[in-house]
Amino acid sequence: MEVVSADPSTPFLQVANQVLVAVGLTLSTACLAMRLYTKSLILRKFWWDDVCLIFAWTLSIGTQATILHGYTFGGIGRHFNELSPETVDTLLKVILAAAVIYIPCLAFAKLSLLMLYYSILNTSQEWVYSIYIIAFVISGYSLALALALIFACNPIQKGWDISIPPGVGSCINRPGVYLATAVSNTLSDVILILIPIRVVWGLQMRLIQKLGVVAMFCIGCLTIITSILRLATLWPLVTTSDVSYKLALASVFINIEANFIIICASLPYLRQLTRHHKPKCCIHHRSNRNVQAVRSLPSWVSPQDDTETV
Repeated sequence: MEVVSADPSTPFLQVANQVLVAVGLTLSTACLAMRLYTKSLILRKFWWDDVCLIFAWTLSIGTQATILHGYTFGGIGRHFNELSPETVDTLLKVILAAAVIYIPCLAFAKLSLLMLYYSILNTSQEWVYSIYIIAFVISGYSLALALALIFACNPIQKGWDISIPPGVGSCINRPGVYLATAVSNTLSDVILILIPIRVVWGLQMRLIQKLGVVAMFCIGCLTIITSILRLATLWPLVTTSDVSYKLALASVFINIEANFIIICASLPYLRQLTRHHKPKCCIHHRSNRNVQAVRSLPSWVSPQDDTETV
C-alpha cells in the first residue's frame, strides 16, 4: 500500500488531526473511565446507557483510526488529481468505512443519553413515549443511512473500485447521503438538548438549582457546535471534485466531535465523584420546598447525597 505524504500547502491539518486524536482519545477515555467507576463502584447503577456509551467509544476509536489511515495511505489533504489509482481506491474505502463506523457511533451515544433521560424524566407517560419515539427515529435513520452508504452502488465494489468502467453498474447520490447524515445528526443533537429543559423548569426548585441542572444538560451544546461546524465543512464536498483535499478540514471536526460525545456524556458524573472523595468541596443546601423536586432528580444532579436525610 502506497504511503502518501502530506500536502506541502496544508501540512498543519494532518498534524492537527494527529494531535486531536491523541489528546481527544486520552481525555475521552479518562472521562469514560471516570463515569464507569462512578456508576459501577460509587452509585452501583451500571446500566444499558453505560453499555451504549462503551460501544460509542469503541466506534469512535475506529472512526479516528480510519481517518488517520486515510491521511497516511488515502491521500486525505492532497489534491485529487495528484493521487494514483491505488490511492484513490484507498481514499474511497476510507471515506465509506469512516462514515459507516461513525453513524452508529453517534447513534449509540445518543441512545445512551436517551436512556439517561428515561431514568430521570419518567414522570409522565408523555415523556416516556417521547423518548421512545426519538430513540426509534435515531435508530431508524442511522440504520437507513448506514445501509444506504454500504449498498450505494451496484455492484457494491463500484463505490471504491475506479477500475470499473463508468458504464457498468450505477450509484446513488452518495454526497447527498453524507450531507443527510450530518444534517440529521445536527437536528437530533438540538432535540436532545431541548427535551429535559421543559421538565426541569417545571420542577419546584430554586432558580439557581434549575439553572445548574439546565447548564449540566447544556454541556451537550458543545457537540451541537461541532456538528454545525462539521456540517459546514462537509457542504463543499457535495459539489467539489477535489474530495481528498476538502476532506482534510472536515476530518478535524469529525475527530473533535467523536471525542466530545464521549466527554460530554461522562462529565455530569464528575460532581458525584468529587462529592464521594472530597465531600468538603461540595456545599449542600436544604430547603423544604424543593425536597420533592430534589428527590426526583438523579443523585449526580441532586444537591444531597443518597444517604443524606432531607
